[in-house]
Amino acid sequence: MSKHLERDLDKLRRQIVTLGSLVENVTRTVIESMGNFTSSNLDEIFEAEMRINEMEVEIEEDCLKTLALHQPVAIDLRFVIVVLKVNNDLERMGDQLVNIAERLEFLKDKDRLTIDLQFDKMGNICNNMLHSALDALVRQDARLARKVLDMDDELDAYHAWTYKALQQEMVNNSAIVMTAVSYLTISSNLERVGDLATNIAEEIIFMEEGEVVRHLEPGAIR
Repeated sequence: MSKHLERDLDKLRRQIVTLGSLVENVTRTVIESMGNFTSSNLDEIFEAEMRINEMEVEIEEDCLKTLALHQPVAIDLRFVIVVLKVNNDLERMGDQLVNIAERLEFLKDKDRLTIDLQFDKMGNICNNMLHSALDALVRQDARLARKVLDMDDELDAYHAWTYKALQQEMVNNSAIVMTAVSYLTISSNLERVGDLATNIAEEIIFMEEGEVVRHLEPGAIR
């Protein structure tokens, strides 16, 4: 590997870690806001999302420059491709987190539903998934990445339960439909954050092992 390529790959590595840390901070802020359905940090979240968008563009441009200038091969090529994909996943994660913040803003003056939807557990799983996926990226650890896939199954189960519970509540009391739909949106956004963390984990497995696992059945992934 040339010194120039090594320098540019190191820059990409630092950039994606910085972006990941920013998204992780926003995730924690949103989860804390979900604890009491407040939106006091809404401006902070919006500002962070703007920075996420700016960084996403910067990283994409640097990836394309690296491909054009150095024409990397093998593991170096896979690394640049993975950074491109992870970069996009992190930006989309920021969008989902902003959606949750906007729902919290809408709900702040609404009566709370009495049903326990366990958003705290869903939020913690999302946070753990993202943290583990980013840790796996830094360590280039495919085994840790595979653990993220297992956590996604648990998150999906919570989302499915939430959907059924809210559906039943709306059948029982049509007056809560507007509020319940916002709750459903939050659950869907959390589930999507988990999916994006799973995407990152799958790309790490590809980078380290050259195996494409995103279309495999869960039981077929080892």
